[in-house]
Amino acid sequence: MNPFVNYIANHPAVLADHQPLNDEEQDELFEALNQPNLPDDCMTAEMADGFLTGCALSPHTVDMSDWLEEVFGQVSMPNCGSPEATDRLLSLVLRRWRDIQHAFTPDVAERVLNQGTEPMFGPLIGHVDPEEVVHPVQLDHEDRRVGEWLGRDWAVGFFSAIQGDETWKHLLEDPAHWPMVAPVLVFFLGHEVEQPEYNLDDDPEALTRMVQALYRISAYWRSYHQAMTAGQRAR
Repeated sequence: MNPFVNYIANHPAVLADHQPLNDEEQDELFEALNQPNLPDDCMTAEMADGFLTGCALSPHTVDMSDWLEEVFGQVSMPNCGSPEATDRLLSLVLRRWRDIQHAFTPDVAERVLNQGTEPMFGPLIGHVDPEEVVHPVQLDHEDRRVGEWLGRDWAVGFFSAIQGDETWKHLLEDPAHWPMVAPVLVFFLGHEVEQPEYNLDDDPEALTRMVQALYRISAYWRSYHQAMTAGQRAR
């Protein structure tokens, strides 16, 4: 049995709470994933949130054991100092995973985008130390911005979830669909490639456009999956 599955089977309490994370619990998750005793490759809460969103939007199911391994940076549950702390961390992560999945279900997405009757999905994005922000914007050899900026780690997590998935190439390499991903890429790069004068730091609507893009990506994959299923049935 997979170590994560085995851990959960022996600690059923981590699955008991299905309530969405409140603001205090989101802060708790940030602190819990920033503990010094966690593995070096463990993701921060912001990066993990982007990664889990990429997994949730994937056109195919990503096994829980696989994404837990990526989040924690090892093949089994990390030692958080006490059994209670370890259980609490896993519970918070699993609840956030369910929050993300729920946000992009078709009914919820419909109410968000077309009816405005439900709050829009809110990525877990932390504060940025102003001293880490480089102005004017400077680019490295990969045309990525130097320094820190709001949403950077979230976008890094998101793209790390999709970059090794061959299915995503259908979306990422199609010029007709590429604009759908562009609002997320802006946060990954920290600037707009085709608009050098654009300043992400001064754009209060950038995050909203990114979230709207996530909804469109989710809808695209649903339509894609339905078309593929219909095609297979027609054979």
